[in-house]
Amino acid sequence: MTDPLESIPDPTLRERLQRLREQVGQIKTSRELQEEVPGFRGQKGIYKPAGSKYALWVRQTFRGPYADENPRILPDGSWVYPYAPEARGGRPDLELDTNAALLRCRDDGVPVGVFRQSPEAREGVSYEIMGLAYVEDFDGTHFRLRGEPIDWEEGFRAKASSVPFEPFERNPRILAPQLREQRDQRFRWAVRMAYHDRCSLCELGYRIRGVPLAVEAAHVIPVERRGTSRDIRNGILLCRNHHALFDELTWTFDERLRVVVAPDTNFRESAAQNCILKWEGKRLPNLPDSPEDLPGEEAIRFRMEQFESQWR
Repeated sequence: MTDPLESIPDPTLRERLQRLREQVGQIKTSRELQEEVPGFRGQKGIYKPAGSKYALWVRQTFRGPYADENPRILPDGSWVYPYAPEARGGRPDLELDTNAALLRCRDDGVPVGVFRQSPEAREGVSYEIMGLAYVEDFDGTHFRLRGEPIDWEEGFRAKASSVPFEPFERNPRILAPQLREQRDQRFRWAVRMAYHDRCSLCELGYRIRGVPLAVEAAHVIPVERRGTSRDIRNGILLCRNHHALFDELTWTFDERLRVVVAPDTNFRESAAQNCILKWEGKRLPNLPDSPEDLPGEEAIRFRMEQFESQWR
């Protein structure tokens, strides 16, 4: 698929959107963004550069006057985000330049950057860069934004839980290192969002000045076994401790998402102070809100087969 940004005739707009795409998941202070992003110093909601037909970005703030909602992560790593239009006299006014610019983005298929305020301050107000989103619709109260999927080159997959889960890369493509890193970065971010930045097993999630720390997106089917990075159903969020133990097959989970621990006596003795044994036989305590984002059964079976082979 051709990069949809290549169809944007304005090279300045194209370059600015590309930079936002490359920063998915980064958390930056308002001061940093004011230096880097046009319009961030003064505009609070929807920003349309002077002389442009299209909006460049939107941002959500905790104390904003509009009823924005939380984004919903989909299996392909895209997300749906209802974003409130700007209003005049307390009512949405689509004649406002900013709202009209978003409607033109919808009509012409031009994406916008999206920023959301980070829940913990980092040297003041901080924002997470969610990357690019397409304006799919306006329902009378909200614009419906659809974030780019992990593998934007393949385009959007279906939006419902009926999307077939493809756990393996059927035809692994040779990607340039920069594109591979971008895809991996998007996979990590989408898994983080689905699990709310907390380990699926111990529920710990650390932040320093608003930046998530020491939680990692683990592949259920490893990449070296052709496990996909295009679908978050081949992922689970773990702290570094439980990720390392997961990779060593000292524990796993079954198709009912119950924790299974290795029968090795030495490991179990050494893990006596670890919450792995506490959760043995119980369902993982931190899982995505949406059932469609849970680990796929095919991936779980693959991991369980590897686990049983290890300890047979």
